[in-house]
Amino acid sequence: MTLTRGTAMGPRAAIATPHFLATSVGFRVLQDGGNALDAAIAANAMLGVVRPDQCGIGGDLFLLMWVAPEERVVALNASGRAGSRGTPEFVRASGHTDLPDKGPLSVVVPGCVAGWAEALAAHGTRPLGELLQPAIDIAEDGFAVVPLVATRTLREAANFNEAAREVFLPGGSSPRAGQVLRLPEYAESLRTISQEGPRSLYEGALAQSVGTFLEDVGGHLRAADLAEFQPEWVEPARVPFGEFNVHVVPPNSQAILHLMALGILEGVDLGAPLSARAIHLQIEAMRLAYEDRWRIADPAFVDVPLVELLSPEYLARKRERISFDRAGGAPTAAGGDTVFIAAADREGNAVSLIQSLRKQFGSGLVVPGTGIVLNDRARDFGIEAGDPNQIAPGKRPRHTLSPALALRGGRPAVAYGTAGGDVQTFTMLQLSCNLLAFGMGPQEAVDAPRWTAIPPEPGPARARVGLEGRFPAGVIQELESMGYHVTLLPAFEVEPNVGSVANIVQIDNDRGVYLAGADPRADGVALAY
Repeated sequence: MTLTRGTAMGPRAAIATPHFLATSVGFRVLQDGGNALDAAIAANAMLGVVRPDQCGIGGDLFLLMWVAPEERVVALNASGRAGSRGTPEFVRASGHTDLPDKGPLSVVVPGCVAGWAEALAAHGTRPLGELLQPAIDIAEDGFAVVPLVATRTLREAANFNEAAREVFLPGGSSPRAGQVLRLPEYAESLRTISQEGPRSLYEGALAQSVGTFLEDVGGHLRAADLAEFQPEWVEPARVPFGEFNVHVVPPNSQAILHLMALGILEGVDLGAPLSARAIHLQIEAMRLAYEDRWRIADPAFVDVPLVELLSPEYLARKRERISFDRAGGAPTAAGGDTVFIAAADREGNAVSLIQSLRKQFGSGLVVPGTGIVLNDRARDFGIEAGDPNQIAPGKRPRHTLSPALALRGGRPAVAYGTAGGDVQTFTMLQLSCNLLAFGMGPQEAVDAPRWTAIPPEPGPARARVGLEGRFPAGVIQELESMGYHVTLLPAFEVEPNVGSVANIVQIDNDRGVYLAGADPRADGVALAY
């Protein structure tokens, strides 16, 4: 397969992000002696400026890190919690029969900044203020809007509150691709965090602005809910896959669906890379894993049987139900927006960091005077009795963010992840097979054509799957003969969703070199030296 670009390679450090400015900022941190975590956070802060449709300090975060001095993987959960009024009764009294996609009821506590601070305190080498400065400068001076942001701003404008329209519709119209956009209020919020410390978003004037605004417009969050928020270090979940051990963040993230699918495929002959057999078996594994998605919720509120779900015996029973020659069905899922950053440094640290508002421009709400776009993560709660994921005060919703870190021989081998909402787990399974089973390099793995689930249509049930049009005609015909209804999707495009935007840093311990790949479906770049 011809690559869309060269693989970044170097013996000292590497970073891959979905925007060229973010990659360049993180790369400078690495060159200046910062570690992989410092670089990832500086890049993340920049992404909150140049990709405000996907991420920012109004969202939340997960990360995995191989801490070289300690020779272990650590995981941080900085996902937000529902407010003190977050109950089914409050939602219904507000006139809704479910959590809405947009607006004040869709917002949970923004966990991102607290996550940055917690991670840096434990494993960083640079102060947060220093890492935020490049993002502050670009927010003030302006940046050229990339086509995806221009398209999404136009599409989402109807969901914006007045403050969001003032920020993202300068002069009353959506910015065109290449137009310079300035975010001075957001720059000032970052500067406040830099100067007054990260808790200013949870206990200071910024917290008061966020809490008062949400209470005034009918949200379940109050300022006191922000003050109570703390991120949490958690034990990574993991499964063996071939000669690798794949680590993810545990529930409330649904990343274990990726692990379950890998466990189901453990020892199975996948056939040739990108073959109809490989695609079919991946779909089957994902379908069987998704049967247990409803059991994933906040483990502080409900029992999530993690040991059972990842046990070899349980996954073997699912493996026995694979239909090897006929479509057994396909999982369905909604897309979403996220940024993923992979980084590794000269000391041997590796970071897999993911941060998100959830959907495009999150709730559609900007807190007046701050430039902060608030997330819509509460949409992932349910309100029905008996649902493990039912909204409750202080509860974290089931979460789509699913970064991964694979080890081989007890050493870090690959840091990888993707955007895409529920579709993340589909893409992560394909990336895992490409990287770990088929031996692809990072750029080849992200360039490879992908499949994704397509929502069912009325009428006779058929397993519907979307394939990028770059698959050979014979693969498509074979899948059709298995009983799949195949929809061809545009190549290298995020919309319609073909499986989101991925980034990868691979660690070749034998040669002592880092290799990095950035997804051509967005504006990212991978750099190494």
